[in-house]
Amino acid sequence: MWKKVLKIGVPTTCALLTGSYLYRNDLRAFAATAIPDHFSDISSWSSDFWESQSNLFPRKPWNKNWDNRDPMTMVDIDKYMEANEETRKELLKEVKPTATRHIFLIRHGQYQLDSKEKYLTALGREQAILLGKSLAEGGTKFDKCIYSTMNRATETAQLMMEQLPPLKSKSDSILEEGAPYPPEPRHGDWRPRLKEFYTEGSRIEAAFRKYIHRASPKQKEDSYELIVCHANVIRYFICRALQFPPEGWLRISIGNTGITWLVIRPNGNVSLRYLGEIGHLHPDKLTFT
Repeated sequence: MWKKVLKIGVPTTCALLTGSYLYRNDLRAFAATAIPDHFSDISSWSSDFWESQSNLFPRKPWNKNWDNRDPMTMVDIDKYMEANEETRKELLKEVKPTATRHIFLIRHGQYQLDSKEKYLTALGREQAILLGKSLAEGGTKFDKCIYSTMNRATETAQLMMEQLPPLKSKSDSILEEGAPYPPEPRHGDWRPRLKEFYTEGSRIEAAFRKYIHRASPKQKEDSYELIVCHANVIRYFICRALQFPPEGWLRISIGNTGITWLVIRPNGNVSLRYLGEIGHLHPDKLTFT
């Protein structure tokens, strides 16, 4: 029986595999016939079309006023309602952002896990210096640096800035590490109490609203800003800025001194150019602690 199976089954399988390779274009043509005609004309893919296909491609609309800085939110509504059409345009123009913000979220270097102070390790200090050198070699002129008051973030920021041209800097405790939001799926052995998510999550959300938003109308030039903080904070910021489900933050992993580059445009659109970029570190210097 097995001889018969091998005699018939193996050649048949090989023929099917070979045929699928030789006639892949025919297979693609056949697959195309299974798609409704209205899919073939991309010009018909309007918002109405997507709504009609919501059962196949469920989508959540982008909240254009996610940072509460849309011009209609910023304008003096009483003056706006009383003004004529031309004056209304001028009022909106006064509060409309024109500059783009480039925000570089930097995770701190490797630190001493068994120490209460949690200072950087020797490798962590080396990572911070390599980070600073890489940023300096990149040629970007940074406008300012904000960093968490926790030792590992403060040390990383200071070592990094020693490699860069002088720039304005300050620390802010609102950027300290914490539990931002109950994750899904849950972590195996890291399970803060609900109270911690409520209190620390409120602080981290406040930090997001403070630092992640479109430029002020008073800002005329594009800005390049450094924020040195912590993995949980950065991961939560990413989900919030891209309007991804906040419970997914723990699915993202960022290495020590990883660079995450967010771009916020005047119209409120957000894009992610880097996510935990660690090309400045040799493979034997990579850590994720």
